[in-house]
Amino acid sequence: MKKDVNSNRYIFLYATILIVIVAVLLTVTALWLQPFQDCNKKNEKRISILTAAGIPGVNAKNAALMFEKHCTSEFLLDENGNPTENEAGLPVFVIDRQTSVIPMQGNGLWGPIWGYLAIASDGKTVVGTTFGHKSETPGLGGEITTEKFQGQFAGKQIMNNGNMVPIEFDAITGATKTSNGVKEMIDNTLEKYSAYLSRIAERGE
Repeated sequence: MKKDVNSNRYIFLYATILIVIVAVLLTVTALWLQPFQDCNKKNEKRISILTAAGIPGVNAKNAALMFEKHCTSEFLLDENGNPTENEAGLPVFVIDRQTSVIPMQGNGLWGPIWGYLAIASDGKTVVGTTFGHKSETPGLGGEITTEKFQGQFAGKQIMNNGNMVPIEFDAITGATKTSNGVKEMIDNTLEKYSAYLSRIAERGE
């Protein structure tokens, strides 16, 4: 009986030590990888912003340099479209002193979708878009990341006679929920940024 008790204690001690070692290794690995992961996320963001603004040749290797070159300013807006220091404000990235790129967030069929919408200096014309998703179906909702889908937004008008208007686009066949999510995401984004975009449009007239 005593032998069994000692055996159980040994197994418990061995398992505990093994768990601690694995936990330490995982923690160290996560901390070591964190800077690389953060850098990748920043580069993905930079690539999406510049691509939406029509800047060619952007990739993971040159994203940081290209962003520094082309992003002439970035700032936050309050709900009235005025610059603010509040970190919860609405971000704007100005590319080459003329194109305003604004972020979008929404929901698709299976999870979050997001993107960037680039507006020309007239405050009315879409320069381009980029979209991303977490878990939309490949070949269906996942098509929002393709050049074919994203390319149709260039040249679309978001304003008519001083009023914001919805952007019409071709939905993805068989992906109604994702397409509706994209439309809702764009509409909500334009509503949030309407004061800022209207101000730009007034200056451009």
